[in-house]
Amino acid sequence: MKRICGIVAVILLMTGCGTGSREADMKAFLNNYEAAVQPISTRIALASWNASVTGDEAQYAAAAEASLELTRYHANPAVYQQLKEWLADANLQDKALRRQLELVFHSYEARQGDPDLLKRIIEAESAVEQQFNTFRATVDGKPIPDNELKTILVTETKDMEHRQKVWDATKQIGATVAEQVLELARMRNELARSLGYDNYFQMSLRLSEIEPDQLIALFDQLDDTIADEFGRVKDEIDTIQAAKYGLKKDGLMPWHYEDPFFQSGISMEGVDLDRFYSEQDIVDLATRFYAGIGLDVTDILERSSLYEQEGKMQHAFCTHIDRAGDVRILCNIRPNADWMDTTLHELGHAVYDKYLGADLPYMFRDPAHSFTTEAIANLFGRQAKDPEFLITYCGVAESEAREAGQALRRSTRFQQLVFSRWCQVMVRFEKALYENPDAGVEHFNNLWWELKGQYQLLQKPDGRNNPDWASKIHVAIYPVYYHNYMMGELLASQLYATMMDTVITTADGSHDTLCGQPGVGEFLTEKVFKPGASLPWNDMIEQATGSKLSAEYYSAQFVSN
Repeated sequence: MKRICGIVAVILLMTGCGTGSREADMKAFLNNYEAAVQPISTRIALASWNASVTGDEAQYAAAAEASLELTRYHANPAVYQQLKEWLADANLQDKALRRQLELVFHSYEARQGDPDLLKRIIEAESAVEQQFNTFRATVDGKPIPDNELKTILVTETKDMEHRQKVWDATKQIGATVAEQVLELARMRNELARSLGYDNYFQMSLRLSEIEPDQLIALFDQLDDTIADEFGRVKDEIDTIQAAKYGLKKDGLMPWHYEDPFFQSGISMEGVDLDRFYSEQDIVDLATRFYAGIGLDVTDILERSSLYEQEGKMQHAFCTHIDRAGDVRILCNIRPNADWMDTTLHELGHAVYDKYLGADLPYMFRDPAHSFTTEAIANLFGRQAKDPEFLITYCGVAESEAREAGQALRRSTRFQQLVFSRWCQVMVRFEKALYENPDAGVEHFNNLWWELKGQYQLLQKPDGRNNPDWASKIHVAIYPVYYHNYMMGELLASQLYATMMDTVITTADGSHDTLCGQPGVGEFLTEKVFKPGASLPWNDMIEQATGSKLSAEYYSAQFVSN
């Protein structure tokens, strides 16, 4: 008789002799699941890491191969049906056990489609990811790194033709991958429909425990809360930019803002943050900041890839290789404010992973949700504009930092409102994309600019028919994710308000900073990090802050003030 291995053997035993209690069977299943899945997941993470650092095609292929192996593992219909049966059992009273099974079930449900289709999706995603990671935009025939393109959009104030060329270069990859992105959307939809969902947008949200209607209602609420104030802020931004470039406000075009997608604010008089960081060691500043709040990041940084190199991915991310403490970040650090923010941000993800409860079961060794780790990353990324951060870690004179404080707060407020409107564009574009990916490239070119006009108040350049939407890496290979950034900002404000009320200690009560406050690390470790994924995300938030996720704290911090 052929030897039966792993989870299939466990399932056959449970559906055969029925020895032992059902809960014992469930626990045996979870043990076998961890033993099988953890090594594959680790291989995926390592190969993806090596591919991102080096651009090596063999590593991309290895990551795709291991991803396919994991997909096939989760495609087992017998295990899927057994999980459904267990979760339907009203007698299962062990909440922790039920929660683990729910999380495993989500992984299986997402992989119950046609194996050939799943394989094609993985291979297509890998191919597009490789194009993004190795692509170099060109200006006048010369390849220019992303960092340099962004610097030009911040610093060039005289040559508007050059600004336009640089802005256009940041969108060049869109034309290369647009049809591939639409085909990926069709394939993802095919998978979703085979599992009983209307489309991939709906499936992705529900498998991450977010109801689509509730998400859109939240974004409608944000629109109602922010739209009028954003109109006033956008007018202020346009006044500043028009004066900077010697233009009339109605002549401003998308390349007259500092971010290629207008997803961040602008440089403002009195807020030249780069001058504070140009001579600094960004990694040292970040290390000392985290030490000051009681969180050690030295081991994370030792494993990380922090600076630019040939073939390396030009973006930034954090990865938890093995769910056992091998946490790393990838950056392309330069001594400026943007990379200070990004480094603090990625290390925010990293400390969440590092300080997950050491005794948690495998399925709980993950953040409560993607957006809860974004919240921590956003919370700490904001510190790059905190006057107290400049004083404490950059050695900026207190008088100089305080003088810049009001402008910094204004700049941060602008940044938040601009970003919230950008998130509206992304969420609503992706919803439409998955509702009808057959509409074609030109349809989505037009929709993109309709949404940018409605939510960001930007003018579409005359005659522009380039698939700019496809140049945003998230649309291509991190689909239906952007809402997590905005929900993360909401939670960051909620956590900040809670800590201001409960753990921040100052001699005179006048400070509202996280810098040098070890209670911050203690609070977040106990209330947010240690529980991992053991609680549904809104239950964790309520336990940590006293209320479920709400936009009121964000509004109080950035709209009402």
